[in-house]
Amino acid sequence: MKKTVILIFALLCAFTITYFWIGHNPGGCERKAFAIGSSVCHQIPSHSFIRSGVQFPLCARCSGLYLGSTAGLIYFFSLGKKAAVPDKKYLVLLGLLFLIWAGDGVNSLTSEFIGKAFLYPTTNLVRLATGFGMGLVMSTALTTLFNATVWKNPDKKPVLYSPWQIAGYAIISLVLALALTQGSFLVFQILGYVGILTVVVIITTLYTIFWILLLQKENTIQTFSSLIVFLIAGFGTAIGQVFLLNVVRSSIVG
Repeated sequence: MKKTVILIFALLCAFTITYFWIGHNPGGCERKAFAIGSSVCHQIPSHSFIRSGVQFPLCARCSGLYLGSTAGLIYFFSLGKKAAVPDKKYLVLLGLLFLIWAGDGVNSLTSEFIGKAFLYPTTNLVRLATGFGMGLVMSTALTTLFNATVWKNPDKKPVLYSPWQIAGYAIISLVLALALTQGSFLVFQILGYVGILTVVVIITTLYTIFWILLLQKENTIQTFSSLIVFLIAGFGTAIGQVFLLNVVRSSIVG
């Protein structure tokens, strides 16, 4: 009975927050997607892909990050409850991908500030490529952290353990990059919603972990049904964060 009451309370909170967020962002799905994107991305038009006068809801670098994370999270979570840290050689690779992503961001920001190329002239395609690299880092880290925190008996194996996985990720990233830059306008729109959905999934997952740790329930969950209440709490908190950042951004821009 207590579990049911907690579940209903979490649902009501999540519904209430979502309702007020929707009211704060009137308009169609495109506007709401752009609002969610604005909570994690600067959305500078010159740093974003634009098709038929429509701007992608994430900048080029974030497009690669979240679309890459989509592929990585789907694959890694399909492997089960693997929770071990990858071997050193893979950690080195992930570290290099992170540094490349961060370095390109710093170079781009500095170039904008001084009005000329800082270390090198970057482009949206370069931003997209470094974003996909960071997508592998994000999906590997988040899946490992989630499995290691949530499950009572996690699998003591890493999610990233083979060069073939990296090769497969690179191929999928290339396909997604081509679909985004060369595909039809419909594909462009669909990928935009996929990227935004992944933003929500990632923030929800992080807050799910937060609530589990806060309530000291780490490594106690055995089934997905036992996880639902934490997922709902995580989703409600995620939308609350998006709502708050939307309000802050609107007040600054306005």
